[in-house]
Amino acid sequence: MAVTRQRQVFQAESQTRHLGDVLRAMVSGMVQSPYMAYRLCMKDIRAEYVKSAFGILWDFMDPLVLGCVFYVLRGAGAINTGDMDMPYTVFVVYGLLLFQTFSESITLSLDIMRRAKGLVDFLKLPPEALILSVFFRILFNSYSRILVMLAFSLALYPGTIESGGHAFSSIGFVKFLLCYPSIILLGMSIGLFLAPFGAVYADVGRFVRVILVPLRYMSQTVLLVRRTGGALGWLYTLNPVVLTLENLRFLATSNTILNLDGMILRWVFSCVVFVLGWLVFHVSVAILSERA
Repeated sequence: MAVTRQRQVFQAESQTRHLGDVLRAMVSGMVQSPYMAYRLCMKDIRAEYVKSAFGILWDFMDPLVLGCVFYVLRGAGAINTGDMDMPYTVFVVYGLLLFQTFSESITLSLDIMRRAKGLVDFLKLPPEALILSVFFRILFNSYSRILVMLAFSLALYPGTIESGGHAFSSIGFVKFLLCYPSIILLGMSIGLFLAPFGAVYADVGRFVRVILVPLRYMSQTVLLVRRTGGALGWLYTLNPVVLTLENLRFLATSNTILNLDGMILRWVFSCVVFVLGWLVFHVSVAILSERA
């Protein structure tokens, strides 16, 4: 009985010359990937908590301790922030936890090439499953932060009514939840765009992790940074996260947006950079993942 063998022909022609086919494959991969991405995400979560006696409770401990530390420092007069429209503890908790989500979105996306090694070739997963798994993981990590932010807002809300400040808005918090993915998209767009370069040069990932440290304190997280001219004002303007972070914080606490036009521009920028990074990742993942 004759056995027919299928011949596979490899060509040197770049996939990017058939951009339409690549875009259709990207959309198809994204449609087919949610369940596979969910399974990958759950696998990572189980692996992280399998040896932990308290499990998910640790997700609440970190942000709770963080908020309590600044609450005690503010109450003891160790930190002088001047007049603010919201309790300083609420200001810090929202700022640091939102920035933590942003930085986590960058670092997990930067590491996506290493995670892609073997999964795409041997398990025949579409590259989009890895992107979605990162998004699901960040959403999972965010639920405890959101609950802690809500807890501090509600706890300090009664005291702000008498002083005319604001710490919580029910309608604004719903809008905050709806807009929350915008800060994830911003971080993932930067991380995914840099991921191919990080697979070739390890310095890219190290540089990003170093630069995130000063960026945290230049993003209205711990102290209210006044807009000034000169180099500091220039750096403040170029900071990609500060406007998104500020608007999310003010939405949750007072149902206001400081700069709607700027917020929309950030969303458009995030979407464009995300699609570009996604395109490069889809085309090059099979090759670059071996170098990660």
